[in-house]
Order: sequence, then structure tokens, then C-alpha cells
Amino acid sequence: MNKNLLVYRLLLGKKLQNSVVALIMALGVALAVIVLLLANGVHQSMVQAAKPFPLLMGAKGSPNQLVLNSVFLKDQPVGNISYSVLEELRQSKAVEQAIPLGFGDNYRGFRLIGTEKELFELNLLGAKQEHWLQLAEGRAFADEQEAVLGAEAARLSGLKLGDSFASVHGLVANANSKAHKEKYKVVGILKPVHGPYDQGIFVPMESIWEHHSHGKADTPKEATAIVIRPTGYAASMQLAASYSKHPAVQVVFPAKIVIQIFSILGNVEKLLQMLNYAVLAMALLIIAGSLYWFALCSAHQQAIMRALGGTTRQVVSLYFRLGMCLVSTGIIGGLVMGHGLYYALANLLQSKAGLYLPQQLLAEEGVLVAVVLLLGALCSWLPAYWTASRSDIVENL
Repeated sequence: MNKNLLVYRLLLGKKLQNSVVALIMALGVALAVIVLLLANGVHQSMVQAAKPFPLLMGAKGSPNQLVLNSVFLKDQPVGNISYSVLEELRQSKAVEQAIPLGFGDNYRGFRLIGTEKELFELNLLGAKQEHWLQLAEGRAFADEQEAVLGAEAARLSGLKLGDSFASVHGLVANANSKAHKEKYKVVGILKPVHGPYDQGIFVPMESIWEHHSHGKADTPKEATAIVIRPTGYAASMQLAASYSKHPAVQVVFPAKIVIQIFSILGNVEKLLQMLNYAVLAMALLIIAGSLYWFALCSAHQQAIMRALGGTTRQVVSLYFRLGMCLVSTGIIGGLVMGHGLYYALANLLQSKAGLYLPQQLLAEEGVLVAVVLLLGALCSWLPAYWTASRSDIVENL
């Protein structure tokens, strides 16, 4: 008795039913995989994006909005703060680097980031000699109307070294917005940092002031935010405490805000996990029910096999193999679907939100597969054993 051939024929005997069962199992596994991958990937990408910002100063308001705007280049600025605060920070012994950021303009949806040349010398926390932003081509800006492009901004806009462009007012592309008269010249293109700032365009802060002065000579010097690199952990706590009651500014730890934001997303993750468990349970029950019904409807074939010398154990083994074939097909299909959808979503988040989700294989996926296989084996064996052990050969011949 060729068991593999018999299983194959049993599968072909009910193509539609078996295909639907395997598809439901695959969807359940795919949903579980995508939830695991997205939760881990989004968390990693958000933490990675916040790394260059040990401390962030901005106007009084929502800390979440300040971080979303300044770190992730999303949302509206909370407001502006006086440049005198920056000068005060640079005189503090607790501050190693303090660099301003100014927002308000864009080019084809790519945000202009007004700053100073020192931004290209900002060191990553814990790496004294490793600069966050590094040039791939050209040089840093020196004149007021020069610009340095993030890697993705250069790739997607098509701008190259020596090209000129005019920015428009506002944080998003708008066909009705009027371009500024002064044009920027591209003098540098950065290496990828695998974060939202890959889609930024870096220009001198003076040009942002000039574009928003509306011809007034006494335009105040302001910044949207200030990136602060403290001299150490104690210094960061000291700075946060010293500005906690400041009437005009706030100092936040972006990493802490990211954790808070992710905790909100974690509630959505839990909801999706509950939905996923329900889908997997339904898929396993459908497999058990289908095998039970299939075994009942094939009582005559079972009786023939038994009459030809087949044992109850062999009959149970045959239907168990059938069930495990459906479970295994669903698991493999679910893993492929889950990773495929994650890859598509990762590309979408990269282009729309500047979040770089890593391509990954998680240990949790192995646990998921093991649990589903175990439950699938149980749901395959029980109906097969129940029907085979209770069938009467004489009555079914």
C-alpha cells in the first residue's frame, strides 16, 4: 500500500474543500507572522530613528508632536523658540553639542531642514568619532542658497550635484503654493542613514529666515527645535530638570517618547494577536471538522482497505497524513505570504514615513510553527482515530 499515493488521491478527491482548508490555515499563519514582524520591525526602526537625538528642545506643547515633527519629519511643528536659548545651551558645561533645526518649507514633499553646518559633525551617542550624517558626494553647504540632499531625497527627486531648485512654503507638496524666488544649488548628497532624514533636504538656517522674513529686516532669529548632545547621562538629567519649569521651552528624551508611542501601538498589536489566535483556532477546527466529515463519507473505502488487510492503525495513519499535509501546506504558504506582505509594507513605510524596517527571521516564528504543528497534529489525529476505531467493516462494505 503506497500511503503517499493514497494521500495524494484523497487530496485530489476534494480539491476545492482541501484548498479552502489549506488557504484558511495559510491566512491564519500569515496574519500571525505579519503581526510579529511588523511589531518588531517598527519598534527597531523607530528606535534607530531616535538614536541621533539624545535630547530634544522645542517650544512648550505636546512632546509627542515635537518628536514626530523633529525626529520623524511628520506632523506640524509645535512652535518656534528664540535663538538666544541655543546660545545659552552652547555655553553650558553639560552640553557637548547643540544644533538648531528649522522647518517650514518643502520641495516636492521633501522637507527642507534649516540648520547649521555643525549638524554634519553631530556624533552618534556612544560613538565620539562617528558622525551621524556623512557625505557620499560633494561637500557641506557654505553659502546661504546651497543645499545638501538626503540619500532618498536625491534618489527620488532626481536632483544631482550642481542642480538648482526652488522650495515652496509649507511642509507638504501643494500645487497652489508659490515657489520662493531664490533657488538652492545642490552641493552635497549624503550617505543613507536608514531613517526619516534620508528624505530631508538640508539648508542653512539663514535661508529659512530669509524666505519667511517677507521683506522685513528685523525678523527674529528662531529655531523649531534644538538637538542636544549632553556630556553624559547625569548632564542630560540636569538639563531636563533645569528646563522643566521654563515658560517657553521643553526638553524631552526622544527615546522615552518613542517607547510611549510604541506602547500605544502595542495595544493595537494585542488586538491583532487576539484576532490572529481566533483565525488560527478556526483554521484548526475546520481542519478537524473536514477530516471528520471526510472520514465519515469515506467509510466504504476504509472498509475495503480493512478487508484487504489494512489495520485500524494504518487507516488512522492515512488520514493523519492527510491532515498534516493540509496543516504543513498552510504553514508554508502562510510563512511565504506573511514575509511577502511584510516586505511590501516595509517598502511602503520606507517611502511614506521614512521608517526602515529590517528584513528579518524571528525566533518567535519558529515557536509559532511548532505550536501550530502540534495543534495541527492533534486536530488531525483525533477525528481520524475516532472515526476509524468506531467504523464497522461489515456494515460499510
